[in-house]
Amino acid sequence: MKKVNKLLNYIEEYIAVTTLIFTSLLVFAQVVLRYLFNYSLHWSEEVARYLIIWFIFIGSSIAVREKAHATVDALVIILPNLMKKFFAILANVIAMVFCIVIILSGCKSILNVMQYGSVTPSLGMPMYIPYLAIPVGGTLMLIRFFQIFLDEIRNLRADKATISNSHEEMTKL
Repeated sequence: MKKVNKLLNYIEEYIAVTTLIFTSLLVFAQVVLRYLFNYSLHWSEEVARYLIIWFIFIGSSIAVREKAHATVDALVIILPNLMKKFFAILANVIAMVFCIVIILSGCKSILNVMQYGSVTPSLGMPMYIPYLAIPVGGTLMLIRFFQIFLDEIRNLRADKATISNSHEEMTKL
């Protein structure tokens, strides 16, 4: 499991870094060509847009893994530890349901663009390729939320065992 997780981390980070670097270079080249040589690459903005979309979905998965998404915990923070863990598990379940909705919506969108044979305006590339970012990113986020969910369950069980052992020791006294 650790090897699979390490491979997934590598793939996510490689794709994120590659898309970000390529997008930056492409936009920089477009600016230089436009302002210094009065020449424009007709396809560069489209490619940059699709790369940014892929970066956002892959980056969202990385953010889930790193627990870097914004959270609203004003009420949860005042709860006892056991309740905090319960709400963390509940939040992960809700997030996983949301990821499933993203995946299904993305697949539906892909089927629609494939059915109509849609292509990108400048490149003539099949439109389902940029749309693949939706279910791929959703699936990666689902995997990451599931990993966090399993960690939370393990932590909850460990806490319950600790509480149970402490209670038994107290009753012996």
